[in-house]
Amino acid sequence: MFKVFISTCLLSLAAYSHHAHSLEEFEQYKAQSEAKGNKDRIALLEDAHFLLADPALTAEQRTYVLHRSALHLVRTNQFSKAEDRLEKLAAHLTQFPNTNFLGKYHWVAGDLAILLGNNTDSKHHFEHAVAQFAQSNDIRMLSHAHRMLANVLSEQKDYFQALSHVFQAKDTANKINNAHLFSAALSTEAKIYRDFYQLDKALDVLNQQLEFQLGEPDISLAHISSTYFSLARIYEKLSDHQAAIDALNKSYEIDTKLDDKNYMGVTQLHIAQQYIELKDLTAASIAIDKASNLFKIVKNEKNLARAQAVQGKIALANAEYPKAIKLITQSLNKFSPQDNKTLFNEFSVNLGEALAHEKPSEAIVHLSSLLDKVGAEDNLIVLQSLAVAFKNLADFEQALHYQERAFAAKEAINQQAVTTRLEAKKLNSEIGLKRLEVNELQAGLAKSQQDTKTRTVVLAAAIIVLTNFLLLFYLYHLKRRRVMEKETELLNQSLSLKQQLLADVSHELRTPLTVLKLNIEALEYNLTEDPKTTYKVLQRRLDMLNTLIADIYELAQADTNNLRLEFERCQAKALFDDLTIAIAPIIDTTDLEVIYINQLSELTKVECDISRLNQVFNNLARNSVHYTDKPGQIKITVKQQEQDVVCSFEDSAPGVSSEALRRLFERLYRCDKSRSRDLGGSGLGLSICEKIIELHQGRIEAKHSDLGGVVIQFTLPIKS
Repeated sequence: MFKVFISTCLLSLAAYSHHAHSLEEFEQYKAQSEAKGNKDRIALLEDAHFLLADPALTAEQRTYVLHRSALHLVRTNQFSKAEDRLEKLAAHLTQFPNTNFLGKYHWVAGDLAILLGNNTDSKHHFEHAVAQFAQSNDIRMLSHAHRMLANVLSEQKDYFQALSHVFQAKDTANKINNAHLFSAALSTEAKIYRDFYQLDKALDVLNQQLEFQLGEPDISLAHISSTYFSLARIYEKLSDHQAAIDALNKSYEIDTKLDDKNYMGVTQLHIAQQYIELKDLTAASIAIDKASNLFKIVKNEKNLARAQAVQGKIALANAEYPKAIKLITQSLNKFSPQDNKTLFNEFSVNLGEALAHEKPSEAIVHLSSLLDKVGAEDNLIVLQSLAVAFKNLADFEQALHYQERAFAAKEAINQQAVTTRLEAKKLNSEIGLKRLEVNELQAGLAKSQQDTKTRTVVLAAAIIVLTNFLLLFYLYHLKRRRVMEKETELLNQSLSLKQQLLADVSHELRTPLTVLKLNIEALEYNLTEDPKTTYKVLQRRLDMLNTLIADIYELAQADTNNLRLEFERCQAKALFDDLTIAIAPIIDTTDLEVIYINQLSELTKVECDISRLNQVFNNLARNSVHYTDKPGQIKITVKQQEQDVVCSFEDSAPGVSSEALRRLFERLYRCDKSRSRDLGGSGLGLSICEKIIELHQGRIEAKHSDLGGVVIQFTLPIKS
C-alpha cells in the first residue's frame, strides 16, 4: 500500500514538472513572438512545431501558437504550409471558441489571400475580422482590419465603402493614440485617393506619411517600403514612369534588407511594366527575370503566372507575336478571373492584341468576346486590335469601322478622366461633410441609447447607405451636365480647327492664283515683252497648285484612314540602295557633296509600301537640296538600331531654331525666308512623310545636324 502511494506521488510530481516545463517554454515562445524589431521566424516556427506536439499545452495556449505560427509562415512566404496551419486553427476554434482569436484567424487568412492575389476571399475574411474585433473590443486589431478591408475594397473599385473603412481605421487608431496605426491608415487613404484619380491629394498624404516615417527611429522598414511603393503607383497614374521606377527601386532596396522575396518579386514585376511604358525592353526583360526567379523561390504560382504574362507583353512590344501568344496563353491557363478579374481581362486583351498580327481570324473571335466587357482602357486596345485584325484580312471597311470606334473611345476616356477628377474633388468634400454629420448623429445616439447598441449600428448604417445614395444621385446629374459642357467645348474646338485649316489653305492658294491672274491680264492686254517667259511662269504656278492640291488630298485620305498602302516584305539593304539610286537626279547637284552610308545586314528584312517610301525619299531629298546653301553637304545614313531600321537625311547650313524644329511637321508651316514657298514646295511634304511613316508603324523626327543644318530621321520595324 505504501509503495502504491509513493508511486502515485512520483507520477504526480513528474506530471507537474512536465507541465511547469511546458508553461515555461510557451512563455518564452510568446515573449519572442511579441518582441519588437526583427524576429528569427524560422527558429520560432521550429519552437511552434515542438510546442504543438506537446500534449500538456492548454487549449488557449494551442490557439495562440497556431495563430502565431500561421502568421510566421505567411511572413516567410510558406504559403501552402500557412494554408494548412490556418485550417488547423479554424478547426481548433470550432472546438474552443474565442472571439478575438477568430478575428485574428480571419486577419491572417485575409492577408494570405491578398498575397495570393485572391481579392474575393480577402474581402470575406477582413469583413469577418472587423466584426470579431468589434465584438471583442480589440481596438488595435480593429484598426488593422478596417485598414486592410479598405485596401481590398479600393482594389475592387468600391471607393465609397473603402473611404468609410479607412476613416474608421484612423478613428480607432486615434482612440488609443497609436501613431503607427494612424500612419498605416494614411497610407491606405492615399491609395484610395490614387485609385479615385485624386492624385494631388494622394501625393500630399504620402509625402506627409514618408516624412513622419523617416523621422521615427523605430518605424517598421516594411511600412516605409509600402509608402515608396504607393508613391510609385501614383507616379504611374501621372505617366511619370521614370519617377515611378525610382520609387520602386527604393522600395526594392528596403524589401531586400527585409529579405521579403515575394514583395521583392512584386516590385520587380511593376518595374518591368514601367520600362515597357518607356519602351526600354532590355531593362524590362532584366526586371521580369528577377521577378520570376524570386517567385520560383517562394513557389508563388499565381505571381509566376503574372510574370509570364508580363514577359508576353514585352514580346508583344517587341513585335515577337508568336512568342507573346505562347507566353500569355500559358499565363491565362494558370490564372482565373476569380483570382484578379482586372488582371485577367488585361492579359486576355494583350493576347488578342498579339493574335491580331499573327492569327487575325482567331483574334476577331477572341476580341469580340471581350468587346465592351472590359475596362475603358482595355476596350480601346480591343477596338484597335480588331481594326488591325480586319486590316490583315484585307477587310478594310470593317477595319475603318473599328478604327473610328477606337478614336471615339479614346476621346471618351479623355473626357471621362477630366470628369472623374472633378467628381472626385466634389465627392471628397461631400463625403467629409456627410461623415461629420454621421459622426455627430452616432455620438448623440450613443449617449441616449446606451442599452440599444445594435439598433444604433443599424440606424447609422442606414444613414450611411442613404448618404451614399444621395451622393450618387447628385453626382449622376453633375456628370451629365459636365459631359454636355465637354461636348460643346469639343465641338467648338473642332469648328475652330476647321476654320483655321480653311484659312491656311486659302492663304496658300491666294498667292499663286494672284500671280496667275496678273500674268494672264498682262498677256490679255499685251503688256508683257516676253510672252514665252510669262507662259513658263504660268506653267510653274499651275504645277505648284497641282502639287498643293494633290498633297492636301493625300493628307485628307490619311486623316480618314483611306490612304491605301500595298505592303510587301523586302530585303532592307537592297531596298534603300534602290531608293537612293532613284533620287539621284534630285541630289546630283553642282556644289553639293552627297554621302551615302548603308550599314544594314543582308539578312535584315522590312515590310513596306515601296512606292510610298520612294515618295518619302523624294520629299526629303528635295528639302535637303532646296534648303542647303551651296557649296554644302548631304549625308544619307541607313543602319539597324535594336529592332528598327533607322534612316536619316542630314544636311549642312543653314539650320533652324529649336522652336521651328518642333514645328517642321505642322501642315503649311514655313519657318523663315530660306524655306519659303518660292522654292515650289506646298508646305505639306513633311506632314505627308509623317503620315506614311506612321502607317508603317515607324517614327519620324527632326533634330539639329552636326553639319550645321537639319537631320530628318525615320524608323521602320524589322520583320523576323
